[in-house]
Amino acid sequence: MEKLFVSPSKYVQGRDLLRRSGPYIQTFGNNALILTDEFVWTLVGESYDQQLTSEGLKVAHIIFNGESSEKEIQRIINEMTETSSEVLLALGGGKVIDAGKAIADQLNIPIVVIPTTASTDAPTSSVSVLYEDDGRFKTYALYQKNPDLVLVDTEIIVNAPVRTLIAGIADGLATGVEARSVWKNHGVNVLGQKPTFTALAIAERCEDVLFTYGLQAVEDNRKRRVTDAFEAVVEANILMSGLGFESGGLSAAHALHNGFSAIKGKVNLLMHGEKVAFTTLVQLVLEEQPTEMLTRYIDLFSELGLPINCRGMGLDFKDEKQLGLIAEQSLSDGDYLKQQPRVVTKREIVRAIQALDVFVENNYA
Repeated sequence: MEKLFVSPSKYVQGRDLLRRSGPYIQTFGNNALILTDEFVWTLVGESYDQQLTSEGLKVAHIIFNGESSEKEIQRIINEMTETSSEVLLALGGGKVIDAGKAIADQLNIPIVVIPTTASTDAPTSSVSVLYEDDGRFKTYALYQKNPDLVLVDTEIIVNAPVRTLIAGIADGLATGVEARSVWKNHGVNVLGQKPTFTALAIAERCEDVLFTYGLQAVEDNRKRRVTDAFEAVVEANILMSGLGFESGGLSAAHALHNGFSAIKGKVNLLMHGEKVAFTTLVQLVLEEQPTEMLTRYIDLFSELGLPINCRGMGLDFKDEKQLGLIAEQSLSDGDYLKQQPRVVTKREIVRAIQALDVFVENNYA
């Protein structure tokens, strides 16, 4: 089996970048379509449309309805047949980006990803997370290539809610934990090939950056300041975590995250990274990692206000029926618990969640 490392063709990050982005877009053609949701259209999209138009591009737009499902993707494709778009601009959060990648792949046109938050590592990858229309996790879709261009405007991102940056930090911190698990297990990355040393190094460097600069970047975000620390964390959340997870591999943390799609309640109000914070801790318990490592993560997550126990996820740690539903979904075929060094059972997942809860109760009450 070969080793495989992939990346977007070009990644550009900087303050007020969108004001200078016309020439980047025009390398793919002069007819562009902006895919975004209603909120981002009002906040950023409409003015960006006008700016690109003033630079000589022909721009159309379609409003995304909120779920990266096959039905929604097909609806957008049907609407796009009425345009002459040469390039798709996916402007917004993770689900807009995931849907955009699926659409661009099916239509065989270039995609430019423009994240408006640093909450996920979706922008750089050749992977989409697809859901059922009711929001339950369905599958990961893999494409022939990564995005053609990723534009990260840190002036837009610093004005996003601080909660989104914190969620991205949690998602980024899962990258090193999962990549190490895949590496030690001689597993495969998201692309089904062996991870490279480079991917593991990026995943671990992502972890270093987030532990070093995470708290400062959050404070800078609160004050709407684009600083070196903020730029570093945005890069770690989006680029380093994106390269690290895709080419390094996913394991229990993201499998367990997907398991939560089987239940309803408070968890449905949490962002992707907020759920991943909790499931990363569960992975560390499953792996019986040293207490010092577990404590290091809990300490930072606690300072950031992320979920560290069942209560934070809206769960009763004694409700084994509900925990069992999560475990069953986590173990579904094609998911990443198979990347763990040994076979993990439903009972072990439930016990690991409960053990984490007891540890937090005893040490962080």
